[in-house]
Amino acid sequence: MRFSRSLATVSDEAVCAEGSAAISHDWTSRREKVIVLGSGWGGYIFSRRLSNKQYDCTVVSPRSYFVFTPLLTDTAAGKLDFSSIVEPMRDRRSRTDYIQAAAREVDFKRKTVLCEATVVKSGVTESPRVEESERQFEEGPDTGKFRGQQHLRKWEVGQMFEIPYDKLVIAVGCVSETFKTPGVRENAFFFKDIGDSKRVKRRVRETFELAVLPNTDEEMQRNLLHFAIVGGGPTGTELAATLRDFICDDMEQLYPAVKGKAKISLYDIAPTVLSMFDKSLSQYAMETMKKEGIDIKTSHHVESLRWGLPNTPGPHEMDPKGCLTLRTKEEGDVGIGMCVWATGNAMNKFVKYSLDTVDEFPSSSAVIEGAGKDNNRASPEEGKWKVKKAPKIGALLVDGHFRLQLENDKGQTAVLQDVFAIGDNAMPETGAPPATAQATSQEAKWLADRFNKRDFDKVPGFSFHNMGSLAYIGSSNALMQIPHEETPAGSGKRRNPYLPEGLTGRTAWLVWKLAYLSMGMSWRSRSRILFRWIINRLFGSDVSRF
Repeated sequence: MRFSRSLATVSDEAVCAEGSAAISHDWTSRREKVIVLGSGWGGYIFSRRLSNKQYDCTVVSPRSYFVFTPLLTDTAAGKLDFSSIVEPMRDRRSRTDYIQAAAREVDFKRKTVLCEATVVKSGVTESPRVEESERQFEEGPDTGKFRGQQHLRKWEVGQMFEIPYDKLVIAVGCVSETFKTPGVRENAFFFKDIGDSKRVKRRVRETFELAVLPNTDEEMQRNLLHFAIVGGGPTGTELAATLRDFICDDMEQLYPAVKGKAKISLYDIAPTVLSMFDKSLSQYAMETMKKEGIDIKTSHHVESLRWGLPNTPGPHEMDPKGCLTLRTKEEGDVGIGMCVWATGNAMNKFVKYSLDTVDEFPSSSAVIEGAGKDNNRASPEEGKWKVKKAPKIGALLVDGHFRLQLENDKGQTAVLQDVFAIGDNAMPETGAPPATAQATSQEAKWLADRFNKRDFDKVPGFSFHNMGSLAYIGSSNALMQIPHEETPAGSGKRRNPYLPEGLTGRTAWLVWKLAYLSMGMSWRSRSRILFRWIINRLFGSDVSRF
């Protein structure tokens, strides 16, 4: 397929000037060449599990590391160092290759991926804070006069090159969905990557310093120290709880002049938080967090976010020395010092636009459903082909074995035998698992095993195995939901029949600690996490601002 000229940050002339540079990897290897797009849960785990004896694997991602996202909230509160929850893509213990670049288009016919190097590109480690209509890709400057105008900063344009593949795995994940709420993309903080957590960590400490300045009045103090988190899922709930612990245990001790003035509000459009848990567990979470002082604002509709004091006339220009105003349908204007947007997933621009129409049908690798093995070719007369996607969210619709599908305007479907998609950017037609790290990691392991055993035609499609859910709710309390669904379906036998429906309180918190510690990707990260938890008990969390 060809990438739309209107969306490309680099013109055809620029590509020619840079040249489709041949990278220095051994593409003459007899092993099949597997290209993995993305270094998140799907791409990282798949590449590490893939047999290096059978495959020559290369990960292509603008981010040169993997993030253990369940503990990202701890880094924002200074409970963990950022290095404790990341695994570098370049590792002496792994034979997987890595290229720091972003995929720009895929040619299914020629079996190549066009990439742009992102080694010196800004905005790679954090969520874009520019509306989609303003930005060309998901990386680039998001502040100042070059906001959304990467093409005006010549050095932002990376080298362009093509990478051939025998098999391609797409695991680029999602970006934050703002539902086009005015001011959110520009003024809110998101929480998906290390750069996002650094922004939150810095702003929390910044608001306390601003609040204790001699010329800050009490109203502004309360506005600055009001932290709003939008999204009552596991990420938003755990962030609210972790920040509450940090403020009560550390910040208020260091800033006695504003003790008792800090406030955390958790907003969600749903009637409950943690709606994926059983009703009793969700209710327990809300009651516990309210007792700890967190203001739970369910059934609230956020209408806008802007800088400036509440109920004041505009214009309102960005001024981090002051507060923001969050407007909801139910409360009107509310002054806050920071808003973290932790709700909603949207397809990134690569999936949304690059993986769309197909210029040339890949007849050598696509099988048309119902055509049979000897009649799987399609001619231009059979209609225009495009990548098959979910109607509303735009995720890549894959079959039960995560193979990418094409469709034409005549209702035909073709299954690509050499292109796969896993994670939040993909949706199996046989039944979509939840958009969680647990589900993505299972998909990655299952797909890698199919590659290694070469048994796609011998095994049934992927089936998600629910291992339970965990959520931290503050003050050393947590929730754990234990799965009890029937297995196999309709057998009348339940999984874990001798265990309770769930755990709460300190017991669940200990399980939460042990589970995430054991899930660390390496002994190095596990050791760092355990060591920092011990240090925090002795000396408190890191309160530095940089």
